[in-house]
Amino acid sequence: MNFRLVCMGCDHFRYVHQRMVVCVLILVMACGFSSSSSAVEPIVGQLGQGEAWETPYYIIDSDVDGPIVAVTGGIHGNEPSGARAAEQIRHWPIERGKLIVVPRVNTAALELNQRRIPHAPKGQEDLNRNFPSAREDQPRGAIATALWELLALQRPDWIFDLHEGYEFNISHQPKPGKDKSVGSSIIFDQTQTVGPLVEQMLAAVNSTVTDQDRRFVLLGRGPKKTTLASAAIHALGAKGMTLETTFQFQRLPVRTRQHRTMMNVALNHIGMITSDYVDVLTPSRETRDRHLCVALYDDEGGSSRGVTNLTHVFDTADDMTVVHLGAAEMRLEVLTQFDAVVFGGGSGSKEAAAIGDVGAEAVQRFVQEGGGYVGVCAGAFLCSSHYPWSLNLIDTHVFTGSQHVEGLGPKQMWYRGPASSQTIELTNEGQVFFPDIPQTVSVRYQNGPIVSPRLFPGLKPYRVLAWFRSEIVRYPPQKDTMRDTPAIVYGRYGKGRVMSISPHPEGTEGLESMLAEAVRSVVRTNP
Repeated sequence: MNFRLVCMGCDHFRYVHQRMVVCVLILVMACGFSSSSSAVEPIVGQLGQGEAWETPYYIIDSDVDGPIVAVTGGIHGNEPSGARAAEQIRHWPIERGKLIVVPRVNTAALELNQRRIPHAPKGQEDLNRNFPSAREDQPRGAIATALWELLALQRPDWIFDLHEGYEFNISHQPKPGKDKSVGSSIIFDQTQTVGPLVEQMLAAVNSTVTDQDRRFVLLGRGPKKTTLASAAIHALGAKGMTLETTFQFQRLPVRTRQHRTMMNVALNHIGMITSDYVDVLTPSRETRDRHLCVALYDDEGGSSRGVTNLTHVFDTADDMTVVHLGAAEMRLEVLTQFDAVVFGGGSGSKEAAAIGDVGAEAVQRFVQEGGGYVGVCAGAFLCSSHYPWSLNLIDTHVFTGSQHVEGLGPKQMWYRGPASSQTIELTNEGQVFFPDIPQTVSVRYQNGPIVSPRLFPGLKPYRVLAWFRSEIVRYPPQKDTMRDTPAIVYGRYGKGRVMSISPHPEGTEGLESMLAEAVRSVVRTNP
């Protein structure tokens, strides 16, 4: 079999003598989440150990008789919501049975954001067409074989395969001869006795959908042959479903929440859990060791490009797990699961409008009580103490406002033109914060805030970590207002720490690691 078992401490994998080591995981969610199940023993294994497509799987056994449930995500590499949701679901504290989770089945394709297996033999490129269609059949290809061996050994009673379609099934009108997208659907076999369950799942997920053209539908025809869910039904005798969200017009937090909503209903119905765990997104603090959980804002006002760049930074940091949060999830009971929250580029005012007063208060309390905040460009505007909509987390005044420009009329001073490369110089303290970065570097800049002290009541002075040593000027009144002003500042807010970054290191080749260091800096103990 092309998999082996290893031990896990939070999300760090520790390989011990090529044999299985069972670790104890206390699954009691901090800050408002709890479970009647006090301890379980998660086993972590690797499918395809040593291969380019190597990927972890997790077995959580409650030691209480109950169902065996398998959850898989990322079989198609351009469908990240299933992989992200499965990674979150594996932290749910089960009370009965055994939960098997393989979050990133097609890991190499996920890293390339492509549907098919990279460099697969002809005819085996689509992983979800490589599974047995009958008991006597065999899977095709190394990835399908390794996954199938694991499932055949564990003999799950249920398999839920998490996917996403390209358009909404309820409203998609394909051209003649083209297949209708299965986006936003629950695909099940109507000959199995799952009718009441899928109706409950449908009702729950549709209660979160406001646009009628984006509602989920039930497709009882059964999963296609040679898909994982179909193979589970016909070759393993399990009950299987394919759960499809839709990536068209919907950000990642919406899609992952839809998956969690459906799985929360399913696992409650099956009896594996007895509470609502939709908002449980991270491992409990007791199990993290030194691993950091990062909440990344991904909703209205946020730049998709910025989110993509930041996601890559945190995904490639060995000590971090990133979770995308929407505006509706900016609640204290959600944020307190994380070590830091990050707001990236886009529009600070639109980010503020999206999270609203409730979200703003939640972020403020999160930081005040010891959480970290990193704001990049728009996120730096957001954390300032300048605007009526500002979070007032750090004492920064912003150079902005409208000024009359000869021949052009009134112009906003925050706008300095398209993206450019600007020079920043780290201070001595900044070099301590970013030890692997040269003292003077060029960095991508796109209208980030030009700041100075605000002297806002109750806020301590910020500390400058980097200065701008060049400037971009679009209108004459902007001349000499950027050069030698702070590019990166750091401050305290209550028990928490805040870093405001005007330019875009995460979008600059060679400087991406600065954002991971920024998160570590606002989390670790600093004077």
